[in-house]
Amino acid sequence: MKTKMNLRILIVAFSMIYSPAVFGHVKVIDIDEANKLLAKTINIAFTFDAPVEGAWGNKITNDELKDIRSAGFTAIRLPVQWITRMDSVAPYTINKSFLERIDEVTKQTLKNHLAIIIENCIDEELMAAPEKYKGRFISLWEQLSLHFASYPQQVMFEIMAEPHGKLEHLWNDYYPEALATIRKHNSTRPVIIGPVFYNNPRSINSLRLPDDDHFIIVTFHLYEPIKFTMQGEQWFPFGKPMEWIGTKWTATPEEQKVITYNMDIISKWAIANKRPVFMGEFGVSDHADVESRAKFLKFYREQADQRNFSWGVFSYIVGFSIYNKGAHEWRKELLTALVGN
Repeated sequence: MKTKMNLRILIVAFSMIYSPAVFGHVKVIDIDEANKLLAKTINIAFTFDAPVEGAWGNKITNDELKDIRSAGFTAIRLPVQWITRMDSVAPYTINKSFLERIDEVTKQTLKNHLAIIIENCIDEELMAAPEKYKGRFISLWEQLSLHFASYPQQVMFEIMAEPHGKLEHLWNDYYPEALATIRKHNSTRPVIIGPVFYNNPRSINSLRLPDDDHFIIVTFHLYEPIKFTMQGEQWFPFGKPMEWIGTKWTATPEEQKVITYNMDIISKWAIANKRPVFMGEFGVSDHADVESRAKFLKFYREQADQRNFSWGVFSYIVGFSIYNKGAHEWRKELLTALVGN
């Protein structure tokens, strides 16, 4: 009952500040209210983060967006590999038909009373040679900020997911330029920014944010303990994930401590800096047993809620999945762990 009541409140709040008919006449909300719209977010990965939609096993449909809303989620995070849809030379124009496709998904998301994070991910060229590809990085946000300028605040931007490599040493110089570009046309657009080393919570103290921008949400990603969450994931670049298959999570104090330790780092920083927090990614490989996955997701969700973090579970479908594509149904134990009955 409490879950249903909270969901009704969010729907009412969403309706008050978003009119699907006219984007221009909306109430401006503060960043804490914006972060509440991300309270129960699900990542739509393996879709637009693939070089071509469908290449990694998923094409999102309007019916799926309706189902996501009905299941109890409040927002989607849309990882996008933009560089494969941009010209390779200046001015690095985004493919028109692809931008129209993102438009279509965005409008359908809003129609279903879901907020959406339009994210920028998988740019290993920028990570390896930041100076060479800075122009393309800034051009992306020049185009997106202008294109989405008339959209309501329920459309949020994430400048760059998981900055790492050589970009780490330049991140506090590069992201402010992208942010300034966004602010030319989107003064109140919620923008999501995280620390370096793959949005690692232990890197949060290196992140410098502008004091005069009050529409920033800080993000971090957490997949601890790795031997459990990444078991069987051959792509994972560290350790021996194939040897981890069969690892369980039983919620022992030791298992919980590694999670709460990292969340506490973020929580203390957020309180000291007066910034809202979005735990942008957490999840477990499909190779793990369902009972362990459910316990794990429930613990993460509860700990995030206790610290007033909004959260984004990874992922909807294909891998780390909450939805069983083959059976055309939610994995009930996992969905219940996240959003209740």
